[in-house]
Amino acid sequence: MGRKLDLGLRESILTLVSLKYSSRKIVEAWKVRNIFVSQRAVSNLIRKNINKEAGSDTAPLSMKPRGSPKLRTPNLVAAIEKDLSGPNTLTRSALSLKYGVSATTTARVISQDLKGKVRKNFLVHALSNKQAKQRLYRGLRFLRYINGRKWKNVITIDEVWVYLTDVNGIRKIYYEFREERSPESWTKF
Repeated sequence: MGRKLDLGLRESILTLVSLKYSSRKIVEAWKVRNIFVSQRAVSNLIRKNINKEAGSDTAPLSMKPRGSPKLRTPNLVAAIEKDLSGPNTLTRSALSLKYGVSATTTARVISQDLKGKVRKNFLVHALSNKQAKQRLYRGLRFLRYINGRKWKNVITIDEVWVYLTDVNGIRKIYYEFREERSPESWTKF
């Protein structure tokens, strides 16, 4: 931290300012005399003098506030909460594209503002009535076929699942909030 400017030094700096010296020229002039003053100290003194002459004690704000504006506005939080309140909700990346904010902002709204967590839907395998009748009908024929030792040569692909990822079907996620439980129909696919 630099030393404070004494009264005589201040007056001589202000005299040089009145002679239209720049802050850089003032620093160089004092350096020749072996008195070291920082350019920032000279600039601050000039600014304070100008403000004092203008009648204000504080410097006017010439800079905008640092950082970008807050994106997690109440309107955005309300809109995301509305989107997450039903079944088949959008993913975080889809929500961020919809509202034009980053995925991180969307994740912070969900976790910090709404106190929610992302959960994966769990898979439930259930036969339809048609499939159950079909298995009953084909089962007897199949049992007759594998009678004896033929069952060792049978390979089944009955329980194979095929996922189509490029279709807009039911999503494999849901959101769970502390205050309320999601209906069971939302948690399965």
